Amino acid sequence: MGATDTILNILQWAVPSGGIGAAIAWIANRKANSARTAKTVHDTYKAMYEDISRLLEETQRKYDDSKKLTEKLVSENDLTRRALNRLSRAIEAIQVCPHRSACPVRDELQNDQGGKRRKKSGPEDRQREQERSERGDGSVA
Repeated sequence: MGATDTILNILQWAVPSGGIGAAIAWIANRKANSARTAKTVHDTYKAMYEDISRLLEETQRKYDDSKKLTEKLVSENDLTRRALNRLSRAIEAIQVCPHRSACPVRDELQNDQGGKRRKKSGPEDRQREQERSERGDGSVA
């Protein structure tokens, strides 16, 4: 028996049969578990990324829709403001019109909010209004 045989005997006694195979299987299984864990983590991050991506796209669509609506409302608001300014100027012009006592626009502006006409001013009321405008004091005669 040589030195080699002695070493082999010691190895056979120290490592029972299948011990080396089990060690190799354990190392391979450990690497497989690490790969499985890495794949699970990767898949989780991928799913999270897709969810966030979908959420961002949905949020961007909502933002674009609200921006369009805001622009439309601003445009309508501008049109309303211009119409109101024109109406204010027209009402101011009625105040200095020499024919305001017989003006049909003035009568229309005297409608109340419910669309009912106020009591129409008769010829006497129009005469008093004309006298007030001629005096320029706005007082009732």
